[in-house]
Amino acid sequence: MSFDFHAILQHVEAAAPTEGLPEWLPRSWSDPEGFASALAPAYTGRGAAFKSRTGQHHDFFHDLIVRHATTDRIALRTYDRTRGWQTLSYRQLHDQALRRAAAWEHRGVKPGARVCLMFHPGAELWVSLAAALGLGACISLLPPVGQRFVARRLAALAPGHVAAEPHQAPLLGAYAKCLLPTTGPSAPALASYSYKPDEPVGLFFSPLAALPSTPVPLKAGEAWLGALVDGLLTFALAPGDHLTAPGFHPLQHLPALIFATLLRGATFLHLEPSDVEERPSLLTEYPVRALGVTPALRDVLLRSRTPLKNVGGWFRNPEAPLDWQAWRAWVKQCGLESVPCSNVLVDAAAGGAVLCSLRRVGDVHAEAAPAPGRRWALEALDRSGQRAAGDSGVFTLLPSEGRPPGHVILSRLRQKYLYGGTWDARHEGRVPLMAEVTEALAAMSPPCSTSLLTVPTGGLSGELRSMLLVFTGAPSQGAALSLAEVRRYLELQLGAEHVPERFEVFPLYPRLKEGQVDAAWCHAQYLTGALYHKAQEPLFQTLTELRAQVRHAALPSETRR
Repeated sequence: MSFDFHAILQHVEAAAPTEGLPEWLPRSWSDPEGFASALAPAYTGRGAAFKSRTGQHHDFFHDLIVRHATTDRIALRTYDRTRGWQTLSYRQLHDQALRRAAAWEHRGVKPGARVCLMFHPGAELWVSLAAALGLGACISLLPPVGQRFVARRLAALAPGHVAAEPHQAPLLGAYAKCLLPTTGPSAPALASYSYKPDEPVGLFFSPLAALPSTPVPLKAGEAWLGALVDGLLTFALAPGDHLTAPGFHPLQHLPALIFATLLRGATFLHLEPSDVEERPSLLTEYPVRALGVTPALRDVLLRSRTPLKNVGGWFRNPEAPLDWQAWRAWVKQCGLESVPCSNVLVDAAAGGAVLCSLRRVGDVHAEAAPAPGRRWALEALDRSGQRAAGDSGVFTLLPSEGRPPGHVILSRLRQKYLYGGTWDARHEGRVPLMAEVTEALAAMSPPCSTSLLTVPTGGLSGELRSMLLVFTGAPSQGAALSLAEVRRYLELQLGAEHVPERFEVFPLYPRLKEGQVDAAWCHAQYLTGALYHKAQEPLFQTLTELRAQVRHAALPSETRR
């Protein structure tokens, strides 16, 4: 089965709406290996050849970095409020990664060693990622955002080595002894490691997975295929182009976006959402070939009325709320009516984009076909494991063994694939850390009984809001609860991202089940309005006071004093 990549690239560049799927896309689903093998020559063109061979071995360090180290291209461009724009060239990335790899090899980092990279996106992450790939390590990414958040995930990873800024050492706990140096002496050329296709190149936490704190192994072959397809087809990058996605979740999108950008010899433009909010014109200072847009970024650009004349294409995550009116107003106001757009769902734990619409010029749409080169199936909506009988079901990557269960509902309609939501309630496609939030608050002093749920905000966008139900017990017992203190505690333990958007406080006790707060009872009582009724009813106020007295009497005398 052969693929005409000249015609495929012409189709991608044209970005014209079509009635159905191009014939090459279904063929790529049934023959991923042949598709990837045919894609590689079109990828390199007249540039340096890949060392990797599809289905045989994959040298990420050479193909992502060494191939471009003799050029003047920029690998990473970041903005710093005090120093302005900062750059990391491919030559600098190569040299710094070599020195770091030499220092790490001296500390015992060998092929297959588990190395956790605990950095915020920036030059340190890029250099450490390159060094780990050159040594053949099994990498993990973990943002240093909260004590309990980091501790739980380090325990699940059990890394042999951790790379982090020295001031992050207190977050590491028992793993502080595994901290690697970030500097090293000059080193000779590195004999970079080649991964076998079935060898894990990383263990990644997917916020899309049903258990977000459970790492998912990523095979080198899948990471390679994802980088090939995303760089050339999903984002249509060329050497020297810029890709940026401010506000896209790092655990969901990195290192997949990094791999796709570096393999093409392009530039990753990293901007913090807070910097763009303060200065939206940052997006216009360099031409951007692929711009990832979140609803928050869209609203910032709408308020600032920022024109985006230098954008060559943009994409959105189909799992984000789809407010048709706001998206269309943004496209018109920013002058993007003739710019290609697409829906792209990336999962780094699967190697890259798993759903993506073909780039097309025109209006916002809900199309999201399975990504090229991915084997997949539609499973029944009842999660029975059977294949879907009709044209709608749960999108599942194949082989499914070792992967988290699928959660995206996909529908076929007249040769088009439409994103239909998620199998369960999620917040912008991600699983809220319900258990981690309630466990953290139960460890407060004094402990706090809580239950977290997500509720729809109303309207047609499908947006959900995270809400924390806080049960304070009888008002006569203890000091008044400070919600500001609860927020600060959660931010310290889990990071600002996981602080619920809304708090509801009830002077009641929750029902317990096996010693734990019964979440199902709490949610049902709240959604039916029963908690509000009980909080205002004199009978329940009296019962709550009696229960408080009983609980107080049952405490040891030392505790009561």
